[in-house]
Amino acid sequence: MSRRLLSIIQTPTFGGPHNQMLRLTEPLNKLGWRTRVVLPAERESGFERLSAGGIEVVEIPIYRMRKKLDPRVHIRFIFGFWPTVQQLQDQIREYQPDVVQVCGLMSLHGAIAAYLERVPVVWQLLSTFAPLPLRFLLTPLVRKIAKVVMTTGTEIGRQHPGLGKIQDRVVPFFPPVDTGLFKPNRSRRARARQELNIPEDALLVGTVGNQNWQKGHDYFVDTALRVYERHPHLRFRILGTHTPSNADYYQKNVIQRARDYALLEEGVLDFVEPGSRVAELLPALDIFLLTSRAEGVPTAILEAMSCGIPVVATDVGSVKEVVEEGITGFVIPPADVSAAIDALDDLLGDADLMSQMGLRARQRAIERFDVNVCALVHASAYQQAMESRF
Repeated sequence: MSRRLLSIIQTPTFGGPHNQMLRLTEPLNKLGWRTRVVLPAERESGFERLSAGGIEVVEIPIYRMRKKLDPRVHIRFIFGFWPTVQQLQDQIREYQPDVVQVCGLMSLHGAIAAYLERVPVVWQLLSTFAPLPLRFLLTPLVRKIAKVVMTTGTEIGRQHPGLGKIQDRVVPFFPPVDTGLFKPNRSRRARARQELNIPEDALLVGTVGNQNWQKGHDYFVDTALRVYERHPHLRFRILGTHTPSNADYYQKNVIQRARDYALLEEGVLDFVEPGSRVAELLPALDIFLLTSRAEGVPTAILEAMSCGIPVVATDVGSVKEVVEEGITGFVIPPADVSAAIDALDDLLGDADLMSQMGLRARQRAIERFDVNVCALVHASAYQQAMESRF
């Protein structure tokens, strides 16, 4: 008998939760779960990409809390809160899901709607992006409403105060990766490097992440400048999707920064919008550099590992649980450009180390992050939620 999952994703920019559903829907279907996704009715919500992937998608207006000073945004959130909850209740009544999954700490509308409709909630906590006082304030609500709390790695759970009180209901997970698609491939690598204008004798340091403050691409640019001075054969690429709410910040603090450093001249550094083609472009990289200020477990790190690429990443969220220090890459303090340079120097100075780290990274990805492994974890969490009593 098929069971029904309703997944509510309130963030408008295509990211981790969207990728998760895009990759898990088919393997979950094989495990007996039919999926519908609810997205905000906003530009670039991911509707087209999810629909193209064969997923049933519904869009409704979702008035979200925003990190802005504009009082009109907060007024819309306050007055739009209950209408949004009611629209989600309508979705729940129409679809009759066995489980409602809400993605992110701030996904209050969906959690409350499911609670009012007495449908088990699986609440996914994906990062530490929300300030600690907000996590402290909202975690008791998560404990009350959620039958199961899924956290990207165990560290994310520890970073939400009080979650340890319901340890039996906490299920750590990692974002899923299609290791059959994200894999080392010489011909794909050659095509990608040609498309990205990488000279044959150059090594490429790159990253993948939406163009926003959280991803810390300003630190990536600072690191690129100083490493390039020592290794002029290097090239740098930032593969990232435009984020409208962060457009002014990104233009001023990242793109203009690269321009001021003259890194955009002769293609030393470039910005590329990959769209749905990350799997095609990622094999061009020799080293993956993550400079994020906050994360859970970035899917892009796992995709890089699956492609056999060593990773240098900031110690945020649960990154240490997926990047093994000195084994599959290096973990560095956040906002520490000097530490990033030292880690890159260690890799650039030892071709055998780069190769061995890449091989081990690929093996870890297959064992721990493959879509079929992750689908089993999710299906088990959904079953646990269904078996919990109100």
